[in-house]
Amino acid sequence: MTPFTFEGEEDERSLKHAAKGAGVNLLNRLELQGFKSFAGKTVFEFPAKVVGVVGPNGSGKSNIIDAIRWVLGEREAKQLRGEGLESLIFAGTPKKAAVGFARVDMILDNKNKVFPVDAEEVVISRRVDRSGTSEFSLNESEIKLKDLLPLLARIRLGARGIMIVGQGQSDIFVMSSPKERREMIEEFLGLREFRIKKSQAERRLDSSLINIDKIKAMLEELAPQVRVFQKQKTRLEKRSEIEVELTTLENSYYSFKYSGFSEELKKIAAPLAELQSERNSLEEKVKEEEKTLNTLYKNDDEYARVKEIRVKANAAIEAESLKQRELSRVETKIEIQKEAPQYIHKPAEFEEFIVSLRTGIEKILELDNLAEIKSRLKAIVGNVQSFFSKKEAKEDVDLEKERERLAQEVSVLKTEVEKLRREEDEVSKKTRDTNIEFREKVGRLNEKKNERYALDRQIQALILQRETIEIKKEELEREWASLGKAVEDLRNLKPDANLDEGTLRQLASRMMRLRGELTAIGEIDQSVFGEFEESEKRFEFLSAQLADLEKASADLKILIKDLDARIKNDFKTSFKAISDAFNEYFRLMFGGGKARLILEEPSFAKASEGETDIADVAFGAGTAKGETIEGKEEELGVAIDLNLPRKKITGVSMLSGGEKTLVSLAALFALISISPPPFLVLDEIDAPLDEENARRFSELIKQFADKTQFIIVTHNRSTMEATEVLYGVTMGEDGVSKVLSLKLE
Repeated sequence: MTPFTFEGEEDERSLKHAAKGAGVNLLNRLELQGFKSFAGKTVFEFPAKVVGVVGPNGSGKSNIIDAIRWVLGEREAKQLRGEGLESLIFAGTPKKAAVGFARVDMILDNKNKVFPVDAEEVVISRRVDRSGTSEFSLNESEIKLKDLLPLLARIRLGARGIMIVGQGQSDIFVMSSPKERREMIEEFLGLREFRIKKSQAERRLDSSLINIDKIKAMLEELAPQVRVFQKQKTRLEKRSEIEVELTTLENSYYSFKYSGFSEELKKIAAPLAELQSERNSLEEKVKEEEKTLNTLYKNDDEYARVKEIRVKANAAIEAESLKQRELSRVETKIEIQKEAPQYIHKPAEFEEFIVSLRTGIEKILELDNLAEIKSRLKAIVGNVQSFFSKKEAKEDVDLEKERERLAQEVSVLKTEVEKLRREEDEVSKKTRDTNIEFREKVGRLNEKKNERYALDRQIQALILQRETIEIKKEELEREWASLGKAVEDLRNLKPDANLDEGTLRQLASRMMRLRGELTAIGEIDQSVFGEFEESEKRFEFLSAQLADLEKASADLKILIKDLDARIKNDFKTSFKAISDAFNEYFRLMFGGGKARLILEEPSFAKASEGETDIADVAFGAGTAKGETIEGKEEELGVAIDLNLPRKKITGVSMLSGGEKTLVSLAALFALISISPPPFLVLDEIDAPLDEENARRFSELIKQFADKTQFIIVTHNRSTMEATEVLYGVTMGEDGVSKVLSLKLE
């Protein structure tokens, strides 16, 4: 359920209705079920201003007061004369079974909209079962106690204080501490609501300050990570900017060059195709000429003879060259064998020489004479030289034979080649002299071949140029692919028409600088950015939370200050009037004397020891010692300064029980006269009074009945006479309280 709150002008209107009292009974009725001795459902109607409850001792009268106190939020069992919440549930008797829960409903009049509820009655309920579950409700809607208490405080209802005086507490005002007296007065003045709000605000402020410290600690922990992330983020943003610019430049640069290569290839394609076509046509003519010559060759025996001789000569030359290479290899092997020494010692001789050499060295090691050692070493050196000087040169007989054979074959082939050349020259000379037609045809054929050769050179030049461009184009594609881009994208790019070779060089230079900057920035691990971004988001979230908490803390401090000021001002405004009224009713109760309420500063036992004016003490003008106490009212309690007639009693500790009750009653009626509450609940408060004072009490009840509603548990006849409705409570043999009502005319 949404907590009920009072704000602004609506607060003041509700407060006035609650305080007005005249003609309106705030408490309409009280319903008890299973509460203490009220086993069944019991309803108490409160149609009058003064309602009395009478009955023998032990009948359960005070349980009605406990029920009112409990439904208004009392949490301590001892204040309800029990040992725990379970003791509030009817426990059963030999003649009456126990019940499973206790419930109390307080029905309040809401015609004047005391409560912010669209209903003429407001029902405050409290229920507890034997499992210990306790719950509050407002008009059957569950409400938490922390939300209900400010609502009750707003109309000056509470479970304790002087508004509900339990049995044996008739001297409650006198016996309370100075701080408790101040709280009673504040409750009568309607300041308890602000005290509750201030307390709640202080708790929220404490919680906010703790949370601020926690968040600051977390922010300090996150700050290094966030700083690192910011640097990385800046680097990444810079890198991203460079990469975007570099990509744009690369697209312009490579698309321009790629387009240029494509255009050059197109320019080569047309002339190359034309030259190839011309060359093909010329090739056909060459073939026709060669065909004619071949026909002449077939009819010319001499030409055929020349051709035959040339074939033989070429074969002989090739054979001679082959044999010559083989001969060179053989001669090289022979020379190598001649230069390499061949030792004649056998393996056994080597082994014997090594053994003798080792023995000689071992003997040298045993010598001490340096001259002898040198002599022996010279001898060993001489033996080594002598041993390895015995060698002989060996020739490979097979290689010599192979060389002779090859030399002979080479000589034969040379002779044959010379012979064939002489024969060819003779035949060719004869052919040249006699075949003029043949020479003419050969000339024409050579001319066409020369033309074809010229075309071939042009075609080859264009092909070489095309291949060079294609190689450059392929290299450009590889460069593009090395950048991690698809070649198809390069082919689809449109070149920038505004570029030229000059700007292209500038682009290349700029790209080189940008790549250098990327290298300087280095690679950034994108995988860590997830964690970094999470830390940054948390940092931002916590920073926002910190700002909200700091603002909330500042607002709470302002609220606490405003509430504190209102409590002090309202208390200050009413305190002197309450003290004057207290003196008036004190004199009425005691037939004279003098009394006043004063603010007691903690550093003094009592302010009444001096003669300081009460207004000065209350309003902070000074103390008995001349010290200012302004700003300390919240810490000051309320002390009682009194002088009884015909007695030298100046302190409350010296009063008798009846006198303490009379002083408490004087304070009660003084408070009612200044700020009447919605209703008062009094349990045998008149018990200590004698007949005369009981009569005075009864008259005062009648006097204030038009200001507030009274519910009084009493045994006193004078008090009963002041009531308009009288409930009688009895207890039968079954241990259950029963109620009878009587309306008095």
